[in-house]
Amino acid sequence: MTTRRGSGLRSRIVWSTAALSAVATAVMAAAVLLIASRLTAGRVDAGLEDGVTTAEATVQVRPDGSLTAAPDAADQVSDSVWVFDRDGRQVIGPEAGERVRETVRRLSAVTARIRTESHDRAYLAEPFHAGPAGRRVGVVVASERLAPYESTRDILVGGLVGLGALVTAGSAAVTAWTVGRTLAPVRRMTDLATEWSERDLDSRFAPGPGTDELTELGHTLDALLDRVARAIRTEQRLTAELAHELRTPLTTIRAEAELGSADSVDAGDAGSADRFDRVVAQADRLDRTIGTLLAVARHEQGTEQRTDVPALLEHLVLARGAPTPVSVQVEDPAGGPAEAAVPPELVERVVEPVLDNALRYARSQVRLVVRPAADEVVVDVCDDGPGLEQARPDTVFEAGVRSAGSAGAGLGLALARRVARGVGGSVEVHSAHAPTTVRIRLPAR
Repeated sequence: MTTRRGSGLRSRIVWSTAALSAVATAVMAAAVLLIASRLTAGRVDAGLEDGVTTAEATVQVRPDGSLTAAPDAADQVSDSVWVFDRDGRQVIGPEAGERVRETVRRLSAVTARIRTESHDRAYLAEPFHAGPAGRRVGVVVASERLAPYESTRDILVGGLVGLGALVTAGSAAVTAWTVGRTLAPVRRMTDLATEWSERDLDSRFAPGPGTDELTELGHTLDALLDRVARAIRTEQRLTAELAHELRTPLTTIRAEAELGSADSVDAGDAGSADRFDRVVAQADRLDRTIGTLLAVARHEQGTEQRTDVPALLEHLVLARGAPTPVSVQVEDPAGGPAEAAVPPELVERVVEPVLDNALRYARSQVRLVVRPAADEVVVDVCDDGPGLEQARPDTVFEAGVRSAGSAGAGLGLALARRVARGVGGSVEVHSAHAPTTVRIRLPAR
């Protein structure tokens, strides 16, 4: 089957593995980003706390409650920390841009600890108190730029995305390679089974030594094929032996019936002669059935014979000498010779019941259309009769099914389909009426 290479078990496993890897990588990346965000926020907060603590330690409070910077305050305090006295005057702090100054000035009047973010910076404002009464004597505002942390986070995100894609692609590739190597014996067995025909009774998978499950499967299938081959050979031998055994008494019956018919004619007993003639006709019919069974048994044991289908059809038409006109047409002769890789006696066993059925019901003509193809020969048997009455036309090929008033046993078409399938072909109703067409397919190689 051609679909197994592009889809099927291998593709499902590979895609499932890739999807699972992608989900696992996404979950891992989300967890890492969450942890990184927590750590980043912690580092920012720690930096703000350090700035506030250092500033408070470097500011001196005069007896009147005013603030002054210690002599070495500039060396100890970060350039992103500001100290304001209780009147809102800046005691310590660098020059900054307009937006930063506006935010810092707004925070210089807070009366409680506040953390906020504005314009890519984080701010922490905290009032500090002094004296026995714990009076508010000023406010410390610390600031941290968020850009470095965000840049690190972006790099981390990009790295995680790239790593996730690499891990997903790598796991899919490794899985595809592993599954491909693992399923290689199955593909080989499938290819071998596709190449075998129904007559390759001695073909085996032969997986060789090994202890894995697929090797065990190959050995199990070989053992099953051994049992099936033995059963088929037993059936073939039994069919051949029964056919031979039946032919001996059948020959005797026919000979006795012919003698009885001759004696009845001599005695002027026309009724008995007719009965003996009917016995002879049925014996001939049974002989043809036995011949078909023998031919099928021989074909299943192997044969290299080929049949010129148009020539055989012409022979069958001439042998019948039916009053209904029968034409044999070969379409697309440029397609090559219409030869079937089937012995002539088996082609005859397939076509004969279908042709007789068409002659029985045709009103004015029967057409046999042969179409050769690369790997098969198609024969359409068409008649202009009343058509098939059954709701399911293919039921005419079931054993015992016959039309009202038919003198047959309803086995001819069933046997024709059985023989066709036995040689690798088919018989089917292509059109139930206008015209009624039965299509026969025979293998060409």
